Amino acid sequence: MIQIQVWADFECPYSYFQTIVLEKLQARYQERLEIVWRAFELTPVEGNILPTQSYIDNLEASKSEPIVVQENLELLTPKTLSYTWLAQESVYFANSQGLSLKLARALFDAFFLRGLDISNEEVVMQIASQIGIDAQRLKNALENGELTKHVMADEQEFKTYGFQGLPAMLIGEKDFSPRSFMPITGYKTVEELLKILPR
Repeated sequence: MIQIQVWADFECPYSYFQTIVLEKLQARYQERLEIVWRAFELTPVEGNILPTQSYIDNLEASKSEPIVVQENLELLTPKTLSYTWLAQESVYFANSQGLSLKLARALFDAFFLRGLDISNEEVVMQIASQIGIDAQRLKNALENGELTKHVMADEQEFKTYGFQGLPAMLIGEKDFSPRSFMPITGYKTVEELLKILPR
């Protein structure tokens, strides 16, 4: 089985596009592909902050990617950037149920297409429930602190691998040594990933 580990952030448009691409690959490979969500925050501060001009410029540049037209994405410019830790922990929880990609896509849609605050627990719980996750179990997992440890470990591992940007991926055969996995940085299209994936 092929495994793709992906580090992404919910305020990064290219991470959004990568999630859509991974959904397409999952549909193509079915049970031959496992996708594992890994966490990394671009804005690791609590509360809301105004997007910088650099962020806005990057978002505008991302709108020229072909996937935006192909998927009919009408990307909103966020009024504020928020703490995405809750979203990251929730998607990590969804890994164990095989729903991480589905929840990630729903959270990206909420942020970029609907302008919702995905640092708000009520918003996240509602989205999680809509895709089939037990909101009470998720809430319990968030409160006991275990998810926080995993997310912190993901962020440390991102730095250990020396990744310089998001999205970032490790691609390889699931049962092989992690050292055999290929590190990939930056958004990759379906066609680009098909050339990389093991046959």
